Amino acid sequence: MGSQQVSIDLGGLQKPISNFRPHLWRLLERDREILNLDLFWPIKLDEESDDDEDEEKDDNGDGDPKGVFPFKDLKPLKEFRNLHYLQLNGMMRSYQPLIWATCWVNPNLTKVRLEMALEPVICEDIMHKYRKIDPNWIYDRLSDTPVECEYLGSHGNGTLHEEFGEGEYLDQQAMKAGQMDMVQALPVENMRYLPITHLTLMNFVVDGGPFFRWFDPKKLKEITFLGDCIDAGFSLPREMKLPVRVNSPKPPPPARWVRPGEVKLIDIKRPKAATEKAESDNASTSASASGSAHGSAGSSGLKGKLSQMMPKWASK
Repeated sequence: MGSQQVSIDLGGLQKPISNFRPHLWRLLERDREILNLDLFWPIKLDEESDDDEDEEKDDNGDGDPKGVFPFKDLKPLKEFRNLHYLQLNGMMRSYQPLIWATCWVNPNLTKVRLEMALEPVICEDIMHKYRKIDPNWIYDRLSDTPVECEYLGSHGNGTLHEEFGEGEYLDQQAMKAGQMDMVQALPVENMRYLPITHLTLMNFVVDGGPFFRWFDPKKLKEITFLGDCIDAGFSLPREMKLPVRVNSPKPPPPARWVRPGEVKLIDIKRPKAATEKAESDNASTSASASGSAHGSAGSSGLKGKLSQMMPKWASK
């Protein structure tokens, strides 16, 4: 009963499971509708090694560096079949083949939110061709000018090819790989298109390829960009341009003056016993210091008197 309660409470829409660990999969019912996981693992300073070889060493042979949620340990995600909402936060590497495989086998999975921990970096010599998706970025849905789009991925693993930069890339080949991986379990509704209606991306490089091939023009309603995404040729098919809402990141709230009375000084009082002990310790310390000071003062006074008497003794 305890484990069931944990699985119901955690991983909900407003309550992601922070620092999710592989052993927690057993606490999650496979028929749940909402799954919200934080895959970021904080790095402990006392675990850092000065040895470069230790820092680059893989723990599991899958190319996952120490401190990053292993790719193979996210595979239980594909066991869920009743998801309506999926959110993965704090990702330090790409899991797209597993994520899209999960989307393909969940006919009701309409809302997907994917957040990378780090922003992508485009090579300087080609960055002029692309645009940062910031609060000033606007998708021109009325333009009929064809958008140049080339595949920038690295063999369908969800990342940019090193020729173009480093970071997460919305990868149409990863979507295809996910479909092929689950082809025997595909529901009829998902034979052709992903079921997604609302897609939210943070820190992705995005072009138009996936939307022309894998998203249903009759279902997709909204695309939201967060963080530092990059427009590498983002576009939508003609039938999606008007009905699909595209949101750029919201600007940060403006700074403002704090009015008098908004900030209050709080005096945290210590427990009475602790206060009395502290006062007693302070009194003892003060008494000891006073005694030492008094002794020093007396000695100093005696020396002063002797120095005054010495000339008289010398004259005798």
